[in-house]
Amino acid sequence: MIRTGTDRLSVARSGCSRLLLLVIAAITLTIGVGIADAAPGIADAASDIEGVWSFNGGQIAVQSLPNGTFAGTVVAETKFAECTHPVGEQIWTGMSLQPDGSYRGFHQWYFEKSSCAVNPVPGPTAWRVLEAVGGRHYLRVCLSSPGTTQPTIAANGSSSGASFGCINSALTAPLPPASGKAGSKERLALPSAKKCLSLRLFKIHLPDPRYDPFKKVSVAIKRHKVPVARKGKYIVATINLRGLPRGAFTVKIHATTVLGHTLSATRTYHTCVRAPKPKPKHTK
Repeated sequence: MIRTGTDRLSVARSGCSRLLLLVIAAITLTIGVGIADAAPGIADAASDIEGVWSFNGGQIAVQSLPNGTFAGTVVAETKFAECTHPVGEQIWTGMSLQPDGSYRGFHQWYFEKSSCAVNPVPGPTAWRVLEAVGGRHYLRVCLSSPGTTQPTIAANGSSSGASFGCINSALTAPLPPASGKAGSKERLALPSAKKCLSLRLFKIHLPDPRYDPFKKVSVAIKRHKVPVARKGKYIVATINLRGLPRGAFTVKIHATTVLGHTLSATRTYHTCVRAPKPKPKHTK
C-alpha cells in the first residue's frame, strides 16, 4: 500500500493528538494527586463537623449554610464563662474550612461585667474534628478574646494562639433531619379525634423536637389564632370550643425550629352534646 503525502500528514496529526491527550491526562492526574496530598481529609472534614456537639453543659448544632460556611446554633442552653447562651443563639459564625482540614471563624462573646450584654465584636475561633482512642470523634474548639490573635489547631490536636484556651466537645447526635408536613405526624402529637368532644375545652401539648427546639408555633381554628405558651420543653395551646355550635372544627398547627426546619399538622375534631342526666325517680 502506497501512502500519499496527505495520508502521512493525517497519521502524523493522529499520533500527535493521542500524545497530547496522554500528556493532558498525566498533568490532570498529577494536579489531582497534588491537591489531595496538600489537603488530606477535606471532603471528610466538611461532613464530620455537622452534628450536635456537647459544649460546657449544653448543646450546639453545627450545620452547613448555602454560602459554603458553617454555623453553630445553641439547641440546649450552655454557660460559657459567666454568661448563659440561650437556645436559638447562633454562637459560632463564619466557620470556613481551611486547606489543612481545620476550620476558622468566630465565637459570640458577652461583656461579663455588665450583666452579660452581647459583645458586638466576636472572638477569633478555630475548630477541628479529631479522633479519640476507640474511634470516637470529638470537636476541639480553641478560642481567643475579641480583637486578639487567630487560634490554630494542628492535625495532632496541638494548638497555638488561643488567648482564652481550648475545649473538647463530644458528639451527641447527628443533625436532626429537616421535617415538613410529611414527617410531622410523629413529632406533632395531637389529641385523638376518634371521639367527639363534650367538654369543648382541651389542651394540646407539643414537645420540643429532639436536638431542635421550637422557635415559633402558631395554632389556629378557622383562621382564628389560638394563644400558645411555653411550659419547659413543651408548647401548650388551649383549644376552647365552648359556645360554638355542634359540628367539625379543624385545628391547624405550623411550627419552625431553631435550626430552620418547618413542621405542620392538622386534625379535625367533632363537638357533641352531653347526654342529659337522668331525672331522679320519685318514690311514693
